Amino acid sequence: MTTAPTADVEAVVRLRHRQVVDRLDELRLVRKLAASMSQTEIAKVLAISQPAVHKALKAAERVPDVAEGFSGASPYEIAERYAAGQIDRPRVIDELARWPYARTPKTDGFDWLVKDAPGTFEEVGRALDDGLLDDDTYDAVLTRKSGR
Repeated sequence: MTTAPTADVEAVVRLRHRQVVDRLDELRLVRKLAASMSQTEIAKVLAISQPAVHKALKAAERVPDVAEGFSGASPYEIAERYAAGQIDRPRVIDELARWPYARTPKTDGFDWLVKDAPGTFEEVGRALDDGLLDDDTYDAVLTRKSGR
C-alpha cells in the first residue's frame, strides 16, 4: 500500500472543509439576493434552474447568520473556517475565546445523556475531536478563555 504525501493529504482535508464553509456562504448570499431579486432573476444570474434556487432558499432558511464580530455563526463553524485556511490561528483562538457560550445543559439526575446544545463550549471539543483544531490550539483557547 502506498502512502500519499502529507502535503497532499493536508490539501485535500483543507479543500473539503472549504467546500462546507463555501456552501454556507453561498446559501447566505442567495438568501440575501432573494431580498431584492426574484427567484427567476437569481436563477438567470447563477445559470441554474428556478427550482434549484427555490431548493437553495429552503436550505438557506436553516443556515444562521454569521455572528457580529466573528467569522462564523457558531464555534464549530469558526473552527471549520480555520481548518479550511480562511482564518489564521491567532484569529481562531481569539474568536473561540470571546464567543458568548451558552450554558451546557445539566442532567436531570436520572438520564446521564445530555444532548449537545448549540453554542456551548462542547462545539469546540467536537471541533478538536473532528480534527478541525489541534491540541495546542485547543489549549490556547482554554488558556485565553480562562484569562490566564
